[in-house]
Amino acid sequence: MHFSVGLSLCLLGFALVSLFPQPARGQVSSPRRFRAKIQSPTKLHVSWKEPKGQFDSYKAIYTTEPGGEQKDIEVLKQEAKLVIEDYDPSKEYNFKIIALSGGQQSKPLQAKHEAQQSGVAMVQSQKRQDSVTREENNEISEAEEEFMCKTPAIADIVILVDGSWSIGRINFRLVRTFLENLVKAFSVEFDKTRIGLAQYSGDPRIEWHLNAHTTKASVIDAVKNLPYKGGNTLTGLALTFILENSFKPESGSRPGVPKIGILITDGKSQDDVIPPAQSLREAGIELFAIGVKNADENELKAIASPPEETHVYNVADFSVMSDIVEGLTKTVCDRVDVLDKTLKVGREPDPQPTSMEPPRDLVTSEITARTFRVRWTHASGQVEKYRVVYYPASGGQPEEKVVQGTENSVELNYLNSLTEYQVAVFAVYRSSASEALRGSATTCKFIFGDDTGECCRECG
Repeated sequence: MHFSVGLSLCLLGFALVSLFPQPARGQVSSPRRFRAKIQSPTKLHVSWKEPKGQFDSYKAIYTTEPGGEQKDIEVLKQEAKLVIEDYDPSKEYNFKIIALSGGQQSKPLQAKHEAQQSGVAMVQSQKRQDSVTREENNEISEAEEEFMCKTPAIADIVILVDGSWSIGRINFRLVRTFLENLVKAFSVEFDKTRIGLAQYSGDPRIEWHLNAHTTKASVIDAVKNLPYKGGNTLTGLALTFILENSFKPESGSRPGVPKIGILITDGKSQDDVIPPAQSLREAGIELFAIGVKNADENELKAIASPPEETHVYNVADFSVMSDIVEGLTKTVCDRVDVLDKTLKVGREPDPQPTSMEPPRDLVTSEITARTFRVRWTHASGQVEKYRVVYYPASGGQPEEKVVQGTENSVELNYLNSLTEYQVAVFAVYRSSASEALRGSATTCKFIFGDDTGECCRECG
């Protein structure tokens, strides 16, 4: 019995090699993590994770048993999925997913979706599919590193999340997981990439501004605690809202930095989306549109920046949102790099040091229970503005003040008493900003009835 099974596998392997001969096949990495999900009695959704390294597109090959008819389908690089519209649950489907690069191709990711028997749960079927994938292609099941955007370019990214009733609380948890994986791909710091988020239904609201969080961990913590809003779906109003509220200097949006907007929605808008989306694009904001379940694909295309092939994502269910997160983050990363270079093209070089030295000699004075003044020595070159960021050393939301490049001091007010504040001063040039000049100061004890505001001895 074992001999006959082994002989059959050898013959099958020989037949596959004969059927798909290609040169230098191993030089292109294989796709990974095959998944299959039954969407309806006649529709099967197949997806996979893209390979490491460079490639151009995919070839998806599948056969059915019984029947044996083979179908070859070209799949775009950014898709990494296939929907079989004439799915027959009584048949077994055998898949080979191949990555193509020029005249070369990868080893196939091989997987099997078994015929469905009456009364068999779809979850059980999915477990069997996963085991088949691991058995047939062990290299695919190895732990993979998550994608990290390595470009030195930075961006202001605002995510707009549909929180309407149609999503539901359970699916909203999956949205949080998707957002968490999205944030993890970027270097999030105050002087690097910033991420803000707004949620909408009937009325949009800011969950946090671009300048609200100074670390990736802080943003991820905010995502995990993102509340579910509920309500109607007014996407057009929400798009106008982030243009007027999120992409503003007072909200943390920076000049000369690529602007990215990412919409996540699960339904057709109850208002017009075309004019507000156009206003965002005309303001230099690159838009990505992600539709889930009942989203209107034509509406997504009307919102997103061109080309739609890389800026529109539409998935059948919240449970498969994770399939697109790596492709989306890679595309956003690539676009940030391109936009950064585009923003710098044609600009006259600033008469400033190439290192863009920060201001020097930070001094704090005039300390009271509620205020203190920050002074510094001017940085070299043509400084357009100074950005002063301050926040409690024990943790809290950063605040900032911006003054003209001719100024070298600012008063920080509305502070908490007996609190140590961290201060960072950045010199802002035409196309970029310096490293921070850092310092700290501790406010005084508040004494009731003392209107002078002068510092007391307890401050030290």
